[in-house]
Amino acid sequence: MKSILKNRITRIIVLIIGFLAAVLLVQSFSWQYGYYINQIFYFSRATIGTSLILNASAILLLVCIVVFAYSVWHAKSPGESQEPRFWYKFDYLLLLVLAFSIFLLCMLAIIETVRYYNPWLLILLSAVAYLAAMLFLAETVIRIRDKQMKKTLYWLRFFSQYPLWRPVGLLMALLLVGNLLYIFIIFPITIQSNQLGTLTYIFSVFTLVVLTYFCNFVLSLSAEYERSNAEKIQAERLKTELITNVSHDIRTPLTSIINYVDLLKALPIENDEFANYVGVLDKKSIRLKCLIDDLMEASKAGTGNLTVTMEELDLVEIVGQVAGDFDERFVERHLVLVFPQPEQPVTVRADSRHLSRVLENLFKNITKYALQGTRVFVEVTARDGRPTIALRNTSQDPIFLPSDALTEQFIRGDRSRQTEGNGLGLYIAKGLMESMGGGLSIRTIGDLFEVTLRFG
Repeated sequence: MKSILKNRITRIIVLIIGFLAAVLLVQSFSWQYGYYINQIFYFSRATIGTSLILNASAILLLVCIVVFAYSVWHAKSPGESQEPRFWYKFDYLLLLVLAFSIFLLCMLAIIETVRYYNPWLLILLSAVAYLAAMLFLAETVIRIRDKQMKKTLYWLRFFSQYPLWRPVGLLMALLLVGNLLYIFIIFPITIQSNQLGTLTYIFSVFTLVVLTYFCNFVLSLSAEYERSNAEKIQAERLKTELITNVSHDIRTPLTSIINYVDLLKALPIENDEFANYVGVLDKKSIRLKCLIDDLMEASKAGTGNLTVTMEELDLVEIVGQVAGDFDERFVERHLVLVFPQPEQPVTVRADSRHLSRVLENLFKNITKYALQGTRVFVEVTARDGRPTIALRNTSQDPIFLPSDALTEQFIRGDRSRQTEGNGLGLYIAKGLMESMGGGLSIRTIGDLFEVTLRFG
């Protein structure tokens, strides 16, 4: 505690001695300033000598600045707070402009004050200008010492994110340079001729403050977006890992259940109720196995953790093969498949296994939700050189969900959930298409449901 007090007393003494040296230094350059200062301190350049005052005051001021900077650099001690100070929230450029503005406006006031022959007001303005310069020096030393300089250079961070070749970066750079030129060059040159008013100068400083904190606002929005995006990615990853781990844990006992059900089915059964119970167990266990498989595939499709083997495929052929597997279901639902053959073969590079799974999920979706007695249209084309597959059907129930929501996990068009399904079919299909470099889009108009597969 004593060392802290000693350090602060030293700084105060150094500030006072440095101020006296600065006054003597200015007195040596300005006869009019020195005349009114002599009325307070009674320094005479005639008796002491201008050259001696100039050299001694310059050396003394330089020593005081070095001692003050050294004292500030070593001011941090275990007894002092390590929390960032209030000034850390300010942009360093703004602190420079603030210190320079105080210094400059004090000079302007000194020029006006000399006309009214008020030496005490003259010394007060000199003290304000000197204190502003020394406080800025202290802030600079502290930021360099604590390695906070780069963090508080808002404009540097802004231009690193929005370079000059981007319109926003170029516009902000022009506004910044224009204000700085006026503050540091144009106004100081014209200050004595009074060609430009002080209010214009203050407005320019205010504009620079607004622009600086607009930059900080944009940077904070970008940081907030990146943080929320990172949290979202982490949440998705944790959810995927949870689904994968739970699916693995359930699959082991489920495999045993299915095996024992198969053994029960192989036994001679005389009781009809027992046979019905075994049938229910068999049906439900198979459905649970399909759900777990879908969960595993959905987690892989969502994270892109899939093995993709690209090969040249005939879209008409593979669509025809998958559609043929659903002939019985189409007949049960009284659905008529309309699949016009294109004039030219349509080939695409894709993974045959993944593409077959995508088409299976889409046809399965149609057999569940299409209106009975309607037609199902499948069209294979090559639009703008990009192969596409379009499937259209009429839904048996109104579709109230947005098109984008239908490809989310566990979303089903059947809100009453009377049909079998888990709401993962379209989600898996979309993930598989993206893993092959393509895309899946859905369009709904009334009860018309259309799915389009596009390949890269």
